Amino acid sequence: MAIILGGVTLSNHMLWVDEFETSQGVVQTFKRTLGGAPVVISKDLYRGTPITLVATEAQGWLTKAQVQAIHVLANQAGSVLSLTVGSMTASVLFRHHERPAFEAEPLNQIGAQAPAGYYTATIKLMTV
Repeated sequence: MAIILGGVTLSNHMLWVDEFETSQGVVQTFKRTLGGAPVVISKDLYRGTPITLVATEAQGWLTKAQVQAIHVLANQAGSVLSLTVGSMTASVLFRHHERPAFEAEPLNQIGAQAPAGYYTATIKLMTV
């Protein structure tokens, strides 16, 4: 399963941690009338679905080059990117309103110093 964000190929072992959250595809409001009757309005969501990709200490590590490339993409305000995860493709933005939209840490101290070091990371996106 290939994972490609804005032309940058990521580890195919990253986790899409919110892929099956039940609330992603539906928005709903609930109010009561003065008489106490419920008024429920539901609507399908087609945009604004969160996509969170995570590289943990156990799997999905990113290289320093991948981290640097994603860092550049994350610093382009308002940039709409193409995301491919396996057979799913979507247009996405970084979720800068949920800071940090992108963060990465060296897997270990050696990784922080080496050009070929590995990193854990969290990438917060949303569909547009």
